[in-house]
Amino acid sequence: MVAIPQMRSFLEKTAEGALVTDGEGCVRYWNHAAAQLLGISSTEVVGRPCHEVLRGKTLAGRPVCSPTCSVFSRLTEGKGVRNFDIQTTTKSGLVIWLNVSSIPVPSPSKGRYLVVHLFHEIGKLGKIRQLTKALYGIVGGLGDPPLQIAPQVGGTEERQPEIPPSLPLSKREREILRSLAEGMDTKQIADHLCISQITVRNHVQHILEKLGAHSRLEALAIVFRPRAH
Repeated sequence: MVAIPQMRSFLEKTAEGALVTDGEGCVRYWNHAAAQLLGISSTEVVGRPCHEVLRGKTLAGRPVCSPTCSVFSRLTEGKGVRNFDIQTTTKSGLVIWLNVSSIPVPSPSKGRYLVVHLFHEIGKLGKIRQLTKALYGIVGGLGDPPLQIAPQVGGTEERQPEIPPSLPLSKREREILRSLAEGMDTKQIADHLCISQITVRNHVQHILEKLGAHSRLEALAIVFRPRAH
């Protein structure tokens, strides 16, 4: 059986952010890499529920982390899970994407497991392209999409999403589309652009109509579709 103190030396040496929860889902350990990545110190985290700390969401803004987390349920039963990606927010308010790998570890209490989450940042635009590439297996699998636009990539650093000038979108609609590509939800876009959430939703609806898309993800897939080689 493994106790939390026995894992500290290993987890402190890794460049991955790491947290350990007990069988109730409360954080019992938070390493230096996690503190640096999210800007939250160990003293602010230990003792709090994991879902309140990571606050993971999908690209569409739906909660991944919750009190009824299915990942946590499987891990506390000693079952494995596949790694997954979440969107979260640092203490300073920066929206980032994390790739999370999770491991069940037998605890000193017989039949119980600790949960270890290891996570690192992945680029937001990289995540958008990964999602849209997968999405095209669904929305573009039956024929050519209405638009064939490749993302603009240069060097190793991320750039603001490029939206071709040929698209029939207004300046505000382009701002909102870029915000969606950055992973913002309706409220975040409204705050960022100093407009109401109703206005954001209206602009999004106009974007979908102009692109012939049925969802925000499909709109991103149309605009940032990977170019065929």
